[in-house]
Order: sequence, then structure tokens, then C-alpha cells
Amino acid sequence: MENNRAIYSEIKSWILESFWDGCRDHGPLDRTGKDNFWSLDQIVSDVYDGYSGGEGSFDSPIEYLMLEVVSLVLSCWYPSQAEYHKQRIIELLKCNDLSEMLKSIPLDEAEEFKHDLKLLNII
Repeated sequence: MENNRAIYSEIKSWILESFWDGCRDHGPLDRTGKDNFWSLDQIVSDVYDGYSGGEGSFDSPIEYLMLEVVSLVLSCWYPSQAEYHKQRIIELLKCNDLSEMLKSIPLDEAEEFKHDLKLLNII
């Protein structure tokens, strides 16, 4: 196992926390009564702040693959973003052998990740 690697659940947590913050702080549940909530596109920009925080932050291809999978799932309603993440996943898998990448992570984490990849028709 790689030292200091972000685990799949941490990556999901970081991205979901950004989405949570955007929905909570700017969503349609306006607490002030002034209708100052953001559109879904604006809230999603908070998700991509979390995504951008991951870009360039990791040391291993498996971490980047996990980041792209999480981002793909959360962007599924937004076709251009979903396509972007699909292409990044394809590129990562062309350059890296999935079986080899999965060898570096604990079995339970690998199984969870493979399950998500199967649901998304990636493997």
C-alpha cells in the first residue's frame, strides 16, 4: 500500500463536503427571506472547487482515478461535465493498468471502488 495516499472515502468526503457547503450556504432553503439563493450551476461551482483542490494534489494515478469517478457521479446531471470526467477516466486507464493500481490499496477499499466502476460501466 502506498504511504500517505488519500483513500476513496476521503476523496468522496472532500467533494461531497464542497457540494454540501454550496447547497447549505446558497441553496433554495433561504433563511433570510430575500431570495438570494444560487442556481444549481452556481452551487456546482462549489463542487468543482473541491475537485480543483484535488487536481495536482495527489501522488498516484489511483487517487486521480478515484477523484474522477467521484466527480463523474456528482456531475451526471450535467452532460458536458460528465463527459469531461469520462474522458479523464479513459485517459487514466489508457496510461495505467487498473489491476496494478488496485494492488496498492486494501481489499475492502478496492472492492468498493470496483463496485462503483461496475455500476458506472467503466469495467
